[in-house]
Amino acid sequence: MASREELRTERLKKLDLITNAGGDPYPPRVRRSFSVSYAREHFDQLVQEEKIVSLVGRLRALRGHGKACFANIDDGTGTVQAYFTADALGKEYVRIAETIDVGDFLQVEGVLFRTHTGEETLRVSSFAIIAKSLLPLPDKWHSLQDKEERLRKRYLDILMNPDVKNRFVMRSTIIARIRKFMEVGGFLEAETPMLQAIPGGALARPFATHLNALDVDLYLRVAPELYLKRLLVAGFEKVFEIGRNFRNEGIDREHNPEFTMMECYAAYWDYEKMMGFMEDLVLDIIHALNNDEKNNQYAIGGKVIDFTRPWRRMPFTDTLKEIGIDYDAVTAEDLRQEAKKRGIALKPAMPKGKLADELYKKFVRGKLDGPVFLVDHPLDISPLAKKKPGNADHVERFQLVLGGMEIANAFSELNDPLDQKERFIAQEKERAIGDEESHRLDEDFIEALEYGMPPAAGLGLGIDRFAALLTGAENLREIILFPFMRPENSPRQEKHNE
Repeated sequence: MASREELRTERLKKLDLITNAGGDPYPPRVRRSFSVSYAREHFDQLVQEEKIVSLVGRLRALRGHGKACFANIDDGTGTVQAYFTADALGKEYVRIAETIDVGDFLQVEGVLFRTHTGEETLRVSSFAIIAKSLLPLPDKWHSLQDKEERLRKRYLDILMNPDVKNRFVMRSTIIARIRKFMEVGGFLEAETPMLQAIPGGALARPFATHLNALDVDLYLRVAPELYLKRLLVAGFEKVFEIGRNFRNEGIDREHNPEFTMMECYAAYWDYEKMMGFMEDLVLDIIHALNNDEKNNQYAIGGKVIDFTRPWRRMPFTDTLKEIGIDYDAVTAEDLRQEAKKRGIALKPAMPKGKLADELYKKFVRGKLDGPVFLVDHPLDISPLAKKKPGNADHVERFQLVLGGMEIANAFSELNDPLDQKERFIAQEKERAIGDEESHRLDEDFIEALEYGMPPAAGLGLGIDRFAALLTGAENLREIILFPFMRPENSPRQEKHNE
């Protein structure tokens, strides 16, 4: 079997044949009557009209039979069979063997007809190469076991695997549906800075960079939250943003350094109303994917999940009861020892709520099929949320867990500037002892709050995780078009949790 480089050399020779004969294997424009899908949908009418039509697309297969051959042409909307004959093409027929390879993009012209087996076909009267492929398409790409190679060459993964392509079409449909739902609900779409002087809005480690023009250090945003809240101060009642966030953290089946979020804020709402809104949004998407406004069930992870309202609500601290721990009856040191015993690597001086969160994420979250709202989290892991009346150690917050993953996080938003500043200062103290994920003190945001922010609720929806669950992707890398990959020439191996 010829090597990849040998095949490339043969194709370069064919390229020379085309150019030496005065042809252009990469012409600036093409003739295209319509898409292949249109031709298939209106096939009988086009056959009756007997008009010459021009179709374009990639050559996916070529089958020769002496003085005639068949080809499959795929333009992304569909595939059509093309029929080449020496009788119709004359001397041009020999150019097929001399210059054309599977993978080339062709322009084919002729009339449509049905073969004796009923196959919809274009009888070719002229053809042209409109993009010469110099590398051969991989054989049986879908069966390759090397996941790293598939992800590095995602364009080939999509080209050779229809299921992968359909997954990304579904992802686009989900995002479009979310955007439409938000707009119909009266939310204004906003764009906030991705380069920030002070990263905030999430407990996360940021990426640092430097702006040479002003000689200042900046950070890629970890969340748009603090800027979207400024818009509430500015007088917008409902705002949302769909965009990229960046967190300098681990890479595994649920995390990628850059990811897509939908974040929204609504004045005069609380987290209770936001829970109802979340139910409406998810059900709207489930109904769209089911193509049935009454079907509330959807298969996730091999299990059929019922999304009929109302969804289960579970106090966050009750999750530890699943592993035999009563949060209210133990101390922070008890949780620290329990975490150590269970093999969790801990940061110095972690407060009780963070210890609980580590235990929950490691041993409980993956077992929750959902949909379930985890509610009323400890204050020390929720520095931007309002305290729960009558229970100042907890806040009005919820996380939506589905298929063992957190896909949404929401609060009744803290709008007391004095309380917010105190919490930022407490977070700064945690940063000083080594917690790089803690919030920084953002004086400009505090000043904005001092002008007055209305009571509000906010929500962040992880689109990558949500789309992964709904499309059956095994991990986030399978639903991100171009996930981060260690450079191929790196001396170290990538370490991902599949």
